[in-house]
Amino acid sequence: MNTNQITDRERRFLRAILPPRQTRKSQEDRLKALAGALQTSALSIAGIGIITPLLTATVPVSLNHMIVAGCGSLFMEGISLLILAYIPYPPDEEKTDHG
Repeated sequence: MNTNQITDRERRFLRAILPPRQTRKSQEDRLKALAGALQTSALSIAGIGIITPLLTATVPVSLNHMIVAGCGSLFMEGISLLILAYIPYPPDEEKTDHG
């Protein structure tokens, strides 16, 4: 479809229904939000699977249960760090005040 054939009314309609073009900043924000959600999930898994049973259990806590919860928590944290590694950061430029 040739863009010259689109009328102003159709162009306004397309702008209304299509999302805006993603900027680099919005991509960074979405990746950071996803990584934060995964880190929160990792803390929840550790809290529910390890800390809560140790504080409230009336029977001995199963070591296997704690290992599975710890591995799940580490897995979620690893995924969140991997997502954070995909965020490009500009290199720091050292400013010298000498001479």
